[in-house]
Amino acid sequence: MDQPQWVTPAQAVARRVVFEGRIGKVLDYFGGAAPSEGPQAYLVEQRNQVLRPHFHPVDQFQILYGAPGALFGRRPVGALVAHYADADTVYGPLTGGDPPLRYFTLRARGTQATSFMPESRELLPRRAGRSLHREVDTAGGEAGRAGAEASVLLEDERDGLLVGCTVAGPGAPLVVPPAGPGGQFLFVVAGSVLSEGGANPPETVGWRPPGSGGWTGTAGSAGARLLVLRHPRPSGPGPRPASSDPGAERRPAPVRKDGTDA
Repeated sequence: MDQPQWVTPAQAVARRVVFEGRIGKVLDYFGGAAPSEGPQAYLVEQRNQVLRPHFHPVDQFQILYGAPGALFGRRPVGALVAHYADADTVYGPLTGGDPPLRYFTLRARGTQATSFMPESRELLPRRAGRSLHREVDTAGGEAGRAGAEASVLLEDERDGLLVGCTVAGPGAPLVVPPAGPGGQFLFVVAGSVLSEGGANPPETVGWRPPGSGGWTGTAGSAGARLLVLRHPRPSGPGPRPASSDPGAERRPAPVRKDGTDA
């Protein structure tokens, strides 16, 4: 079976960034400051800032940790939220206060391109892609659980998009499905996941490249809560599947240049 490539918080690399005139900190897990065609994963801490609605030329997942005053669009960010956006699909604004909004961005193919609205509107396709939210349960109980239980939070069988969550007791097997043609990230929410390199603690990110088969890991001594985030099949020419999901975000309302609603 294909072993994931794991990067723990202790192994991630910190760097400073300047974004929209502000200096911030990013913690790189995969891809670094100059991402190649491989995976890209990083953690952002957004403090006292509103990041305007924008889009990227690649598909991406985000894992957001809620904080007082944190907003995704007009929606308060819960304790933990999984978000998926198709390439060239507007999302945001993202509002972080103090304490900051913390979020991971996970891409199967790296990019440094960010197109802000409204000035980049002419670059958008005629039909918006998917922008989907799912709340992730963070309740405890992993350590007292016997065996493992897997659930699907989001799935689109048309192109393989998947967000799943497995909760396992100590020493229980963690069964991960194949990565599919788009590749797959793993994210440790709580407890730990054992691998050949040792125990992977919370906020560890794993990557499984396209075509990887199924994998079975093991929960650590305190159990584990693991997210599986499978990227959709890479798209060819033409639009992505339209969303049939009631939790889909609509394209944000027009905004002024200062980031406020028009």
